[in-house]
Amino acid sequence: MKTIITRFLNKLYRIFSYNDYKLEYRKKLTMPSYLDQVLIGLLLSDGSLEKSSKTSLARLSVMFGSLHISYLYHLYNLFEPYCDNLVTFVDTYNNNTKYVQVSFKTVSLPLFLKYHVMFYIFDETFNRYKKIVPVNIEDLMTPVVLAHLIMGDGNLKPIDKIIRIYTNSFSKKDVERLGNAITNKLGIVTKTTHDRNNQYMLTISNNQLEKVRSTVLPYMHISMLYKLDLDPETSNCFKLEDHFHEI
Repeated sequence: MKTIITRFLNKLYRIFSYNDYKLEYRKKLTMPSYLDQVLIGLLLSDGSLEKSSKTSLARLSVMFGSLHISYLYHLYNLFEPYCDNLVTFVDTYNNNTKYVQVSFKTVSLPLFLKYHVMFYIFDETFNRYKKIVPVNIEDLMTPVVLAHLIMGDGNLKPIDKIIRIYTNSFSKKDVERLGNAITNKLGIVTKTTHDRNNQYMLTISNNQLEKVRSTVLPYMHISMLYKLDLDPETSNCFKLEDHFHEI
């Protein structure tokens, strides 16, 4: 590991000697507080950390359908100090219907290893890493984390105004742990609900909707307000300048 990090630092200083602000972000082993919370919310939803081997560094990968391109670009702007490349567009086909996926990836960095240890275990059966809900998720839960969890995997059932968070990739135990963290830390009552094929999601009833709104609204991107049944024209949602990450 020492050799890997040494090679990484040498490459970092060589490539980014002309780009001081990116170097300042990348050479640290911790992430600014606000970005730390955003990343945790992403990893609970649609974000992933990639490693090429058990001993390699890790990088963040984020992908959405083109419907959520505004939110994707917002995330890219937040994590841009850790990116070498721009947002990419990929055409995919399903039953002869074309879909456009938008994504970005950071470079591989030592600071992402901490999050990989928290969110992944190695599955020997399938010879790959499996994402989990961290055992200390209650300590990590904040309004920012919940906002990005909802923006990534949440939706609002229109008739009865129930928030559904599609945590289907996690085990029932993980979903229950996540729900308890939201309830205990933020005071928002959640329920673990069976969805299908031994998959589970979190639901938040309509009598909790105002509590959810007041908790996460300052951190919601304007393009995602429909998930809280809110009008972008009248809601006081996220303003990047209010939360710009410090070095």
